[in-house]
Amino acid sequence: VASFFFIGLMSMMIPLCHVFGGLIAVCLFMGLFDGCFICIMAPIAFELVGAQDVSQAIGFLLGLMSIPMTVGPPIAGLLHDHLGTYDVAFYLAGVPPLIGGAILCFIPWVHERQKLKAR
Repeated sequence: VASFFFIGLMSMMIPLCHVFGGLIAVCLFMGLFDGCFICIMAPIAFELVGAQDVSQAIGFLLGLMSIPMTVGPPIAGLLHDHLGTYDVAFYLAGVPPLIGGAILCFIPWVHERQKLKAR
């Protein structure tokens, strides 16, 4: 969850970097947390759906991740054409990981409620 939050935060910090060294630092942290997220994606999928459906869950996650990665750059280009800056595109790119991290915070709570209902 922390890696997801930091990915969104680092995306939003890119427009604030006015020095090349700051941009390098933001990109290093973003890469570190992105690597952490990719590494924990399989165990999270295993925890949520079980061993039987984990391959389908990972495929579904990667398929969903491909949509914004394909559609995002043209939308960023359109925003740049209309606004004259990429800042809004970077701010908007940081919102989904922040929302996703917030949703992931509720998964243990939902999981416990399901266990209590099963008892």
